Amino acid sequence: MSADRGARLGRHWPLRGLVALRGEYPRVVLVLAVGDLVASFGFSLFFPFLTIYLVQTLKASAAEAGLVIAAYSLCSIVSGIVGGWLADRIGRRPVLIGSVSCSTVLVFSMAFVTQAWQVALVMLLLGCIDPAFVPAARAAVADTVEEARRPRVFGLLAVANAVGWIAGPVIGAGLSTLGYPILFAVSGLLIGAYVVIAGRWLPETHPVRGGAAATPNDERTGVSTAPPSAGGGRLPRDGPDEAIDPARLRVFIAFLPLLALTEALAFLWVTTLPIYAAGALGLPIPLWGLLFGLNGLLIVAFQMRVARSFEGRSKPRLIALSLVLYLAGLGLVAFLSSASALPGLAATIVLVTLGELILMPIVPAFVSDLAPVHRRGAFQGLAQAATGLGSAVGPPVAGAILDAGQAAMLWLGCAAILGLVALAFVGLARWTDELALPAARERLRIAMPDTP
Repeated sequence: MSADRGARLGRHWPLRGLVALRGEYPRVVLVLAVGDLVASFGFSLFFPFLTIYLVQTLKASAAEAGLVIAAYSLCSIVSGIVGGWLADRIGRRPVLIGSVSCSTVLVFSMAFVTQAWQVALVMLLLGCIDPAFVPAARAAVADTVEEARRPRVFGLLAVANAVGWIAGPVIGAGLSTLGYPILFAVSGLLIGAYVVIAGRWLPETHPVRGGAAATPNDERTGVSTAPPSAGGGRLPRDGPDEAIDPARLRVFIAFLPLLALTEALAFLWVTTLPIYAAGALGLPIPLWGLLFGLNGLLIVAFQMRVARSFEGRSKPRLIALSLVLYLAGLGLVAFLSSASALPGLAATIVLVTLGELILMPIVPAFVSDLAPVHRRGAFQGLAQAATGLGSAVGPPVAGAILDAGQAAMLWLGCAAILGLVALAFVGLARWTDELALPAARERLRIAMPDTP
């Protein structure tokens, strides 16, 4: 390929940011992105079809399928808290590698189970292990990237996940025709690749006890030599005993139940909507796999642009905007019929994906803003627990409503509650407007490094 042609592609190719980020951000970010891509591909092979497998192959009810997902989510509440706590004490790297290693074994073991209760047991154990890596990974990002640029980094990780989710459902739909045991075995092997990647290249980023700051050439963390104003250097750190700001803590406590409600409703398009699409609307499973892949395509195409464009804006207001998009997408489902299923579900996925484009990078970035330096893992773990609580409650309740034949009430009710939660986030934004979040402190230090 000629240099001119490469330049032309660079202007239009949506992944051009991946190349640019190589010189901007610490190695840890790139390792997490590659690992997330591989692991998300493994999970997306089977997860979009798990509830369909339970209902159509193992003859579980929709409510029972929702309870299986809830088993994972309920355990993720504790797993997220413990994972964040451990990440602050023993480091980000061992928590992440240990979590993904155990997840590999559990997903692979699903190739040998044949009953719904066995799947539920494996998912329960998976919920005890898998979510622990999330607060560790998010804390590692906060350790090495300044607040102003965190949304785009979390956006990059979302893009990496989306690349896996593009191909995963399509290939998973094909593998499912060969048998679900093959599907689960391949998924487990792919998730295991993350262990190899992290074990070989993931640096430890845990803040140095005693308040010492790493230098820009710190090989332990893989930090680039770019100046801090370009987003490449380690941030100046407060001491290890930095006190928790009561005002920020109040915002964080108010944020957690709103996050749980958000996840309870937003997660339904992944868990409950496939059952409704395949059952009531008669959509073939391979078509659902293709529609699910549309989510990943849109994230890859637009996530980095959206994350960059929203930098410096009120994060609670951005979350409210994302919920309005979810509201429109899930509310639309109530008006679909078999004849309008394909275009209608495509429109739903577009709308909820637009919501995801905003929500996914903003939530962890907002939590990082509120967390003291040496409590980053714990704060991210509590946020992960709130997410787990929401995803534990939403699917079984929604499944029970579907079993009762009240689909329209389900989707319209979701839309109404999402609207109320969006209003609550607008109210929360008034609190954050009054806070001196880390952004101001970090920008001051970067702009005037000689200021005491």
